[in-house]
Amino acid sequence: MGKLLFTTLAMIAEFEADLTRLRTREGMKIAKAKGRLRGKAPKLSAKQEAHLVALDPGK
Repeated sequence: MGKLLFTTLAMIAEFEADLTRLRTREGMKIAKAKGRLRGKAPKLSAKQEAHLVALDPGK
């Protein structure tokens, strides 16, 4: 009886996790369509990156 209950609860938990992933993907699609999904900001500014490229001794 305990094994049946555990399996049923695991099935429900997996179903809820799938719903959460689905909702997250849908929200990301909507945000991307509206131009609000940008991702992680770069660590270096354009000026810092240009400076590092200029310092590169391999060129």
